[in-house]
Formats: sequence, structure tokens, C-alpha cells
Amino acid sequence: MANEQKNNETRDFTPDFGNTFDDYGEYSEPVAEAPARPQKRQRHLKRLRFPRLFWVALFVAIAVGLGLLAAKWGWKWADDVLALTRPDENVEVVINENDDLDEITRTLKDVGAIQYEWLFKLYCKFSGSEDYFDPGVYTINLTYDYHALVNNLMASAGSRETVKLMIVEGADSFEIFDLLEKNGVCSREKLEEAAANYAFDYEFLESLPYGASNRLEGYLFPDTYEFYLKDEPQNVLGRLLRNFNARLDEDDLEALENSGYTMHQVLTLASIVEAEAANDEERPRVASVMFNRLADWETPLLGMDSTVFYGAKLLGTSFSTELDSPYNTYLYPGLPAGPICNPGLNSIRAILYPEDTDYYYFATGVDGVNHFFTNSSDFEAFVNSDQYAPIIAD
Repeated sequence: MANEQKNNETRDFTPDFGNTFDDYGEYSEPVAEAPARPQKRQRHLKRLRFPRLFWVALFVAIAVGLGLLAAKWGWKWADDVLALTRPDENVEVVINENDDLDEITRTLKDVGAIQYEWLFKLYCKFSGSEDYFDPGVYTINLTYDYHALVNNLMASAGSRETVKLMIVEGADSFEIFDLLEKNGVCSREKLEEAAANYAFDYEFLESLPYGASNRLEGYLFPDTYEFYLKDEPQNVLGRLLRNFNARLDEDDLEALENSGYTMHQVLTLASIVEAEAANDEERPRVASVMFNRLADWETPLLGMDSTVFYGAKLLGTSFSTELDSPYNTYLYPGLPAGPICNPGLNSIRAILYPEDTDYYYFATGVDGVNHFFTNSSDFEAFVNSDQYAPIIAD
């Protein structure tokens, strides 16, 4: 019993540690942590180390290479701009009307005047010369630098090719246009268009209506000219008109004012003299015949074959005194519609200073000169004789 009591006391015994564990707080059961991953062992790359001299040498090599490359291309570009090595050779350059800078540059490269199209265009843009070029045919030398090329591809340049042509007295406007086209000055089509519609600034043209391709007939003064090839039509015709404007002196202009005729009427009469007279001596006499018929005949018919021929040419038909045309002076009284050709100064002055005669008729003889008559019976006798040289109609 005593042992049992003793055992119970032993079971109920709780050790007392006092305040020994107060500083540790409450005890908790530890939680198991996940095992840590083993870390990979990093590789340490070994740096390549070059001597400082290597880097200096590499830099120098790159700099020299770039310098040589720049020098090479810089020399090529400078050579093209300054024409340092191009051969001393003349070439022909054709600039057509409406060619732009791209087309002109391509032409220059094709003939060997430049090598780098982009460089020449860049030069033209920076120098403001892209609009300096004029159409025409030019002779240039391959030693011309860019500046010389620009200056020598202008209308005022001495390098522009020309052709010398003689426009004969009595040529009509269409014959003149054909001559100019045949020799490369300008096309007939462009000349006709300019003649019909271009507003040339001359007082003597102010009364002329626009629209007809023969509008300038009579004013295209016959002479020897040096024309630029592939020129603008208004430039070509303008030269002829300027020459005409300069030919009449003060005495001529005073005689014109006193004549009672307009400039256009004087040129119309002068063109008939040019077409009908065989030589300079006859011109004032032919003029007198026309003035006598206009002044003295009840129906002032000039009756000149040359005017009918011109009217037939305009209509594309053959000569006939029955031709229905304002140039048929056998049917329509007074002056024809306008000049029939471009008279020279002698024919113009023959109208301004006509001979005073009683002639009303004339006809060409087999001797190549005109014979003049005061009455129709003598005239008819001549044309029915073997001395008359009849005109062969087309």
C-alpha cells in the first residue's frame, strides 16, 4: 500500500524549473525544410588580352584604309568635276526641246563628257544651273569641267552649232519653213504654229489676225542668216522680223505714210512686184502698172498670174484664172488677201517710189524680160507672137 502510494506520487510529479526557460518563449516543433539544390559551378571564361600596341596598329590600319578609300573616290569625283584626265576631244551634244536635267545628264554621260550622273545633277542643283540649258546642237570638248559644260550648253554659248542659209527674195513662207526644217533649224510644223499664233511684239503685226500659218507672209525678210540648229521657232522667226524692222529707213517710213497705204498693203503690192519683175530695173515699172490699173480702171482688176498661183498653192490645186480664191486678181478687184511671198528691199521701195508711166500691161518675152504696153491691142499682138514666153500652168 505504501508502495502503491509511492508510485502514484511518482506518476503525479511534475518537475519545476522555475523561471529558467522564460527567456526562450514557447517551443514549437520544427518544420522540415526542402533540401537545397546543389548550385552549378560557374565557368570563368578566360579573357583574351592583346597588347596595347595591337589596338593602336588596328586603329591605324582602319583609319588608313578608310582614308585610302575616301581618297580613291574623292579623286574620281574630283576628276569628273574638274575633267582632270579626260581626253582633248570634241563631241556633239544634242539637247532636244523639253529635255529635263535627267535626260541632259544622260546625254552628257553617253558622249563621255561626265562619268557620274548623280554628281553632275548635284552640282547643277547646288549651283542653281539646272534651268540654264537650251535646246540645240552643241560642239563641246571633253576637257570641259562642270562649270564649262553648263556655260557651253546655253543659247548664248559659242559652242552651239549653226548653219548659214540664204533666204532668197520672193520665197514664200512655206518655202522658207521647208528650208529651215531641211537644214535642222526647226521643224516646219513648229514654225507654222508660231507664225500663226505667237504674239511677236511688233507694231506692224498688230492688225494681223491670228490663226493662219501664212500670217507672217511678206514680213520674213530675205537675207543670209546664221541660224542655231534645233532652235525655238519664235527665235528663228523673230530674227527675220527684226531684220525686216531694221531695213526701212526714215525716208521709207515717210514715203509709206504719204502713200495712203498701210504697211500690209505695201507689202502685198511689193510681193507681186517681187514675183513678176525680171530684174531690179523693171520693179518700179511693174509697180506703175498696178497703180495705174487700181486708179484708172472702173473695175480695178490687177490680173496678176502670180497671185493666182499662190492661191492655188494654198488650196492644193492647179492654176486657173477661174479659181475661187481671194488671191485670184482676175476675179476679185483690188488687192489680194495679203502678200504672196517675202519681197526684198528693192521691191518694197518700188512700191514706195514707183515709176510714173502710162503702162497698163506687160508680158514676159522669150528674151527673159518683161515688155510693157499702154493699150490692150499692142499687148494682145505681143502675146500672140513668137516673142511671148507663156507661163506653163502647174
